[in-house]
Amino acid sequence: MSPAAPAASAATASVPLSQRAGGPDLARGIALLGIGLANIVGWLHGVEWTVLLKQSETTVIDRVADVAIALFADNRGFPLFALLFGYGIGILHRRSREAGERPRRFVTRMLKRHVVLAAIGLAHGIALFTGDILVDYAVIGTLCAVLVTRRSSALILAAVVTLPALALWGWADGVVGLGTQTGYDAAMAESYGAAVTMNMIDAATGIALAVVTDIGLLCPMALGALAARLRLLEQVDDHRSTLRVISTWGLLIGLLGAMPLTAVLVADPQLTVVTSATLLGILGVVHQLTGLLGALGIAAAAALISDAALFTGTARITDNAQTTDAARITDTARGPRAHRTPLRRAVVSLEALGAMALTAYVTQSLVFAVLFPPYTADLGARLGSAGAAGIMILTWLLTMAPAVLLRRGGHRGPLETVLRRFGGTRPLRDGPRPLRDGTRRRPDGARPLIARRRGTR
Repeated sequence: MSPAAPAASAATASVPLSQRAGGPDLARGIALLGIGLANIVGWLHGVEWTVLLKQSETTVIDRVADVAIALFADNRGFPLFALLFGYGIGILHRRSREAGERPRRFVTRMLKRHVVLAAIGLAHGIALFTGDILVDYAVIGTLCAVLVTRRSSALILAAVVTLPALALWGWADGVVGLGTQTGYDAAMAESYGAAVTMNMIDAATGIALAVVTDIGLLCPMALGALAARLRLLEQVDDHRSTLRVISTWGLLIGLLGAMPLTAVLVADPQLTVVTSATLLGILGVVHQLTGLLGALGIAAAAALISDAALFTGTARITDNAQTTDAARITDTARGPRAHRTPLRRAVVSLEALGAMALTAYVTQSLVFAVLFPPYTADLGARLGSAGAAGIMILTWLLTMAPAVLLRRGGHRGPLETVLRRFGGTRPLRDGPRPLRDGTRRRPDGARPLIARRRGTR
């Protein structure tokens, strides 16, 4: 075996689920709900849109749901997902460097991984949901993987340069109500075949233009990669004061920044008073950019909550699933390990769900594809935001049970397994694999000398 083989093996191996840092997974579990609630506009149809793609005419309870989603989910869920996606790329690069892997090899591996993710995204976008984000993440994530091999200044520059592109999405959310659209075309298709045809056209256009239309995703991804260099969401004790500041101010600014456009949604959904495209666009930009700060706040809060609920006062592994060291931090000032309180059980369940976020995300689309199109139960025309949100929340809750069971058995989600198998990563074993005679290989991969003297092949 060549000297580079053990390093390559270490760089591509997936660390067991039991060693994953809780904060990022908890944040992913929360982001799943946020992005799911934001996506319900992709399934409802029949009523003209107002700001944030909400229905301009609806019931009081539906408008209450719209307000809650506008304040806490819209333009908050997907930046959080992108931030965590970039954080994961940063961790993978950290492991790559620790294993002595060359940057070109790392980028090649990431390209392979993202090609597999894009294939899953294309299948998802064509067969289930026209609003798929996986292809976008795969394309922009590849750019992030290239940048992460450079100095931190390159990531900072990328975040700054692509921030205006992210702001444009907010502008679109503000002015969309000035049109006459009543839903996505695929959501109103009369047959599954027609929906698939529309989705294929959208997918082809989307992947061809992704670098241009979705470059705004690079901003939160680059910020996530920078945070991973600091181990911000993993080594909580080292960054506790910073995390508290980010969580407090991020959540506050995220909430306050969502209020102006939400006020328009409540007070003037028909846009008969607020008719200025410039004003609506600016309010949309504010909603979007403060959502990025809100996403940072959620990620920081998740790290603090996970640490407080699961590892209070004991030695804990502070590195994430993609790290190679076993650094531990002991804090004896905060008492014994927390018991199985309701908070702890909730956190454990959310972390398990976050660890299989890819599978859970596609599952949400599968449930809605069965219930909402005109050629199925047509709930997209019969329900409003409240009913759709209720189904999304129920789906989110129900997917926790299999996630917990899979995690207890040391298994990843089905799509996570596909991504790792075909994307170039494999599970990391607890120790060297036993040989047929019961002995174990040395760390360098060679057989023990005693086994050779016994004539073992």
